[in-house]
Amino acid sequence: PISGTIIYGKNDELVSLESILNLKKRLSMQKNIDVKFDQISNANHFYKNKEKDLSSSINRYIKDKSTII
Repeated sequence: PISGTIIYGKNDELVSLESILNLKKRLSMQKNIDVKFDQISNANHFYKNKEKDLSSSINRYIKDKSTII
């Protein structure tokens, strides 16, 4: 695995919150990686009508990473 961000919808009908939390736990045990998790309220698996929130989350991650470099 590599560092990055995982964005998920709070109302995802295809991937359960339990699966997300399990992935988060497993990735946190990996050495030398940093994976951020960001939840978007009221978003489904495809972020329908939440595209702005998705875009904001991605932009925040990029901005945070670009200020580190």
